[in-house]
Amino acid sequence: MLVAARRPGVALAPLPAVRGALLAALAIVLLAAAQGGYFPSAWRLGTVALAAAAGLIALREPRRLSRTTVATGALLALLLVLSLASSLWSVDPHSSALEAQRILLYLAAFAAFALARDGLEAGVVLGASVVAIWALGDRVFRGAPVDRYEGKLLTGPLGYANGLGALVAIAAAVTAVAAIKQRRAILAAPLLVLLPALALTDSRASWLALAIALLGGIGAAAGGLGLVALLLLAPAQIGDRVDWWHAARSEGLHHLLGGSGAGTFHDLYQRLPAAHDAHSLYLQTFAELGLPGLVIVTGFVVLPIVLAFRGKHAAVAAGLVVFALHAGVDWDWQLPAVTVAALALAARAVR
Repeated sequence: MLVAARRPGVALAPLPAVRGALLAALAIVLLAAAQGGYFPSAWRLGTVALAAAAGLIALREPRRLSRTTVATGALLALLLVLSLASSLWSVDPHSSALEAQRILLYLAAFAAFALARDGLEAGVVLGASVVAIWALGDRVFRGAPVDRYEGKLLTGPLGYANGLGALVAIAAAVTAVAAIKQRRAILAAPLLVLLPALALTDSRASWLALAIALLGGIGAAAGGLGLVALLLLAPAQIGDRVDWWHAARSEGLHHLLGGSGAGTFHDLYQRLPAAHDAHSLYLQTFAELGLPGLVIVTGFVVLPIVLAFRGKHAAVAAGLVVFALHAGVDWDWQLPAVTVAALALAARAVR
């Protein structure tokens, strides 16, 4: 039973909502602090912490999960199993086993968020706002260092401008839609830090994904079709990504049923400039796990969006649309700070 904390004349948020918000916010901020959670040490610590949180919540408040929650979690579990199994035919079994560890982190995060249930969208906004303030404060007090790859773009603790752009765009979408739907201007306050941070990342894909998300269901459908067309028919003028996408498509078509093995794109295409990742969740999954992997990951991304729209959770749907589109053209999946934000929204959508 939800118990609200109260003072005379003041209604505070229900305690479970506060707990869920803090859980999501802490997960995002702590992973962001560890260079976005890019390295395996962050996955292991994060998995233990989130699994422990899930266990504590389950012991304190046992509850039945909805069928849609179980179905969504099952898709992520299938991706984990397929990634582990791919070690049997992988060109690099060690990399495949390592990739499975990252997916295990995501499964632990989704389980913890699904059990927490309430306050998750507020936690995403809070966590992303803290990261944005961190990044902006660092820029104000330490100036704009010139990075070999990022130049003077705002990267924050994640170390990658587009990754920071994706994170703050997800939160900005949730914030803007919530403020509009609820007609409460105060809810838009986080935009005062989220939008400046987004502007300083100069992440065009993040801005575009945010714009599409704000258009609602029609924008999401059009954006999805546009993403498919871009990945299949990308013009050479947009840069190195075309080479990476072409390589991923070719590998997937060559090994249609199993791919080259989870986490092996960088092994196969070291000849391409900076090709550690295919810069597309969908094409990289296709290359590494074949058609089965592509179907699973697409289902896992799309199902919560559909359920969010059906459940009239417009703010949650908007954040998920930003992630779905941006992950199609960048390596958000390899930055757990970004993906965990999306997982919190997914858990809220499917409850």
